[in-house]
Amino acid sequence: MKLSRLRERLSHAADVCQITQQKIVALDNAPEDRKRLRQFPTVEAAQLLGVSESYLRQITKEGAEFGCGTVIGNNYRRTFTLKELHWILDGLYEKTRDERYRRQRAGTEKLQVIAVANFKGGAAKTTTAIHLSQYLALRGYRALVVDLDSQASLTSLFGLQADTDVQPEETLYPVFRGEADSLAGCIRRTYWPRLDLVPANLSLSQAEFELPVRAQRERNFAFWLVLREAIQKSTMDYDVVILDCPPSLGFMSINAIFAATGVIVPVPPSMIDFVSTGQFFRMCSQVLDQVEEIDPDSKEVDFFRILVAKHNVTDQNQKQIVHLMAANFGDMLLQNPMAVTTALDGAGLRKRTYYEIDDQVGARQSYMRGLAYLNAVNAEIEGLMLKTWERQESDRLLANASAA
Repeated sequence: MKLSRLRERLSHAADVCQITQQKIVALDNAPEDRKRLRQFPTVEAAQLLGVSESYLRQITKEGAEFGCGTVIGNNYRRTFTLKELHWILDGLYEKTRDERYRRQRAGTEKLQVIAVANFKGGAAKTTTAIHLSQYLALRGYRALVVDLDSQASLTSLFGLQADTDVQPEETLYPVFRGEADSLAGCIRRTYWPRLDLVPANLSLSQAEFELPVRAQRERNFAFWLVLREAIQKSTMDYDVVILDCPPSLGFMSINAIFAATGVIVPVPPSMIDFVSTGQFFRMCSQVLDQVEEIDPDSKEVDFFRILVAKHNVTDQNQKQIVHLMAANFGDMLLQNPMAVTTALDGAGLRKRTYYEIDDQVGARQSYMRGLAYLNAVNAEIEGLMLKTWERQESDRLLANASAA
């Protein structure tokens, strides 16, 4: 096959992929033809707010102080939008001053920046990043998720086509080129209340080549601090920023690690992934060692944790690897693994996240099991975040995560 013919086929295949993705989003989100967030039944809403179902029914019924929600059926069951849940949460804090209902960070509490990194593809980085960001938004935090991968998988999960819906100047590309010094120009709202996005497209792959050129051209250019300084210079009213890193230890990932106050490394429990992750750690250590010689005070992290991802709980070989990971990594390993379930796989096939589906997709038992795993992982990470803010609620969250 001649090169010109191969090029034509590759171009055609790319068009087919793009059209297919657009049709999947359109079918799932008719008639608006764009992604939108579902409503939450009382049982889920109560869990997210941290109150009992009976108390939520009492304060949201018609005529009550937080009267809201949509009545469904003849038994007056209600569903709630996420905006309504945030309104209730904020109202409960204003009314009671109970720290359980406070989400926004105080002026003395620093912005949390969590990088999800591993240079091996298929390690569930994007899955981890998007579900963590959505979980935090569900809980009421103001979150920003940043796509640093030129493949733009996370961007596509928000219903955007990287080739047509996102321009290079709407990504981090201008920041890495030195044309912008903050994220202000590339942040966009999503259909998730309190969750914003910095999208990605192929332009970020070009930035990987341009950063070393800048390093040669600009005197005293600290290429590893570009993202951190852009975040610091942004006037952002966020509590947490989640960074979804590409599957490589290039300039994007290095910038993410140096911008981060916390690092999560997803590792599937297979020997190939285990070996690859070891190489990732070794390379990170070497990079940090080289940078430390130039700038010894450039990096501090509040926490560094390894997440067991894509865990098949019935696989005996995986169980042995998980046991070895726990024995050797010690407190670097998150207590809760993220297991694979049928419902989680089904959500991905429909271009949705787990928090965007309901128990009508697949078997309810599988759905609830997957939700429990997912919430336990994210609650444990939330607990680490709250611990850095010295909030007492972190102890309760970590205890609940361990019991899940």
